[in-house]
Amino acid sequence: MKERPEPPDLEEDFLAPWEEEAGAASRLGLLLFLASLTMFFGASIVGYLVIRLDSPLAPPPGHLALPSGLWVSTLLLLLTGWAIHVADQRARRRAERSLRRWLGLSLGCGAAFIAVQVPCLLELLRVHRVALAQQGGALYGLTFALVVIHALHVLGGMAPLAALTFSAWGRAPGSASRHRVHGCALYWHFLEVVWVALFGVFQITA
Repeated sequence: MKERPEPPDLEEDFLAPWEEEAGAASRLGLLLFLASLTMFFGASIVGYLVIRLDSPLAPPPGHLALPSGLWVSTLLLLLTGWAIHVADQRARRRAERSLRRWLGLSLGCGAAFIAVQVPCLLELLRVHRVALAQQGGALYGLTFALVVIHALHVLGGMAPLAALTFSAWGRAPGSASRHRVHGCALYWHFLEVVWVALFGVFQITA
């Protein structure tokens, strides 16, 4: 059954109209920030590959064990990106009620990602400590560091997402303008791409 399109809440000021100058400035700042993060994560992946493929301390192919929970966290992050994408569309249509639901779903999936990622990190740390006296200890440490860095950026993305969600349910006037929702969506899509790239490299080189 197709979802009936929700009429825009034209009489509500919950979704502030586009502020062209402020929206363009914030978008430019976000894009520059994402560009710097792209260079950082790109260099980190290259460094990981160099150590994985050339270092004598790296374990042989097929001997890099990764927690199975990373598959679950990957799915949860993709669900978060999908939900925030739909929320972005709802914000463009000024569909207030749908926006609340999709922002709430985005926040819940993001929190679930963190909840699943924490025990995976603890498992990587445990394996790293065991492998310190053997070959491959440094590689497990680098894998752990990359996953931690990405998780910290996810935590950073949870703050504006939570602020938008709580503002939506609190009906604060103008608190969830469309450019804020769109900027939050862009950041989460970036986190998706980075994680898929990281996890893909981990799997290919494992």
